[in-house]
Amino acid sequence: MRAWPGRRQLGEPPSWKGVESRQEEAARVKVPTMAAWRCSRSLLLLLLLLLLLLLLLAAGVDARWSGEGTSPHLQTIFLGRCSEYSKLLSPEQRVKNCTAIWEAFSVVLDKDPCSVLPSDYDLFINLSRHSIPRDKSLFWENNHLLVTSYSENTRRITPLCDVLYGRVGDFLSWCRQKNASGLDYQSCPTSDDCENNPVDSFWKRASIQYSMDSSGVIFVMLNGSDPNGAYPVRGFFADYEIPYFQKDKITRFEIWVMHEIGGPNVESCGEGSVKILEERLKEMGFQYSCINDYLPVKLLQCVDHSTHPDCALNSAAASTQREIPSLYEELSASLIIPFLVTLASDAQI
Repeated sequence: MRAWPGRRQLGEPPSWKGVESRQEEAARVKVPTMAAWRCSRSLLLLLLLLLLLLLLLAAGVDARWSGEGTSPHLQTIFLGRCSEYSKLLSPEQRVKNCTAIWEAFSVVLDKDPCSVLPSDYDLFINLSRHSIPRDKSLFWENNHLLVTSYSENTRRITPLCDVLYGRVGDFLSWCRQKNASGLDYQSCPTSDDCENNPVDSFWKRASIQYSMDSSGVIFVMLNGSDPNGAYPVRGFFADYEIPYFQKDKITRFEIWVMHEIGGPNVESCGEGSVKILEERLKEMGFQYSCINDYLPVKLLQCVDHSTHPDCALNSAAASTQREIPSLYEELSASLIIPFLVTLASDAQI
């Protein structure tokens, strides 16, 4: 019988050489397949890592700055405040073009959020500034809400947040996106991020102008319960207000060191940082006086804490109570405090 090459004849034992050949061939096919699979898996992992990195970078952009993002409806709020405030001005000062004021302000919204200088607000200040009544300026540190409550929309006194150029920006935030046009509503830089940020530069420029326009008796409200001291030796008042007072326009300074109801008494007149402020004013040739817990403001604080021991009526009030007992019998404590606030405010102002 003829034997065909490579073909086993009947009864012939199997050739292990052929089997080995087929196994080697299968192995050669399998090796590239495994290598390709491993390569694909590595590529997939690389793509996943890149995607994760992009997500982290995107999250980092959103949380780039440490401050609040641009206030929603910024322009609407700005124009509304401007229009409303104009009604408080004297007739000769009411001619304020709020649209032009907004346009001058909004120039900074096209600038890099870390490259906005106080001088960028010069035109805005020039268009919005107005005179401040004599003996009505109130400077402050670390008690913003108490100041606005006491001023009562310029009725008692006129702090920076109650002049036109301060009112339009009070409690608001604004900035452009870092690497794109348009406002950043996610976050805006503070002094922790960069010095020349839009909001700090705004208040620096506004503070300088407010100081230059103030006259007569200058009132200063400090927080004697602040753990870092009542008078920050580096702050807006120290760096951007005190240096710009016009000495020939100032009669004297009156400092009020207020302590929070139920809060700690960290500093008072003549102590710690308050003493530093007093010495600075003295060196500059200014007359000054200092009052702990100025009564009209203290009574205002007590409106919300009428039963707290810190708000107990003193001996003078007690003697008044003995003279008019029927009045105190009819009025509750919650009504007495606002009544005293009105009397004290009218008497002082």
